Amino acid sequence: MKASISNFLYNRAGFNAYRCGKPVTHPFLIDLVGPPGIGKSHLIQSLINRSILHSSRLNFDKRITVCSSRARLLSMAACQSNDINVLQRKATKILYDLNMSNYPSMVLVDEGLSHHFTNELCVLSRDNPTDFNVIMDNRAVINLTATAETINSRIRYRKKTAGRMLPCHRGKSNDELLSFNIQVMQGRATLARLMEDSGLPALTIDMETDVTFIIDKIKRFMLELQDSPSIKKSCIDS
Repeated sequence: MKASISNFLYNRAGFNAYRCGKPVTHPFLIDLVGPPGIGKSHLIQSLINRSILHSSRLNFDKRITVCSSRARLLSMAACQSNDINVLQRKATKILYDLNMSNYPSMVLVDEGLSHHFTNELCVLSRDNPTDFNVIMDNRAVINLTATAETINSRIRYRKKTAGRMLPCHRGKSNDELLSFNIQVMQGRATLARLMEDSGLPALTIDMETDVTFIIDKIKRFMLELQDSPSIKKSCIDS
């Protein structure tokens, strides 16, 4: 029973990770973040179509190693949530991310650690900057933005064409969705700014601009990461 529950949670807690098109000298994890409905999946497919990302998703196994900085991050999440199911999923994501961070190539991650722990990372940067730097070592963020109204229209279009809404959107009025989108984007913008202040790579993309321009901008960003030395020496302790 325990194994069944563990597998059920783990198989639904991983990230969608894609290897970048060409071999690189310096491995990086690139977290793609943005409000649900902004168009992350469509952007990833566009990157695959242009051979910037490989089409097959990478698979990573669980690890038993947990470093102190990630344990602190999970502890902060526990202080903010009374939902044990949410904390179980977050704990699994911590393990998944730790294993993925050792992959010897550049990887783009859809809704990775920076997505699920945005608020905790922002607090960690202020209260424990050393732990923040350990977790964000060799990690970059691509922050997708748009107006809250544009995101709402895309949410409604998805419901009209696909007949479904994400759980975080269900039952919300138009004004509540606008407020939700604004709050999410503010958190991600803060994280991107904190990374830049710490000398870490972050790119903000306006998803209302031309898709070709967006793709070119991301491609240039990846090339810059490829040519960059490791930003900080990793110091993961088991």
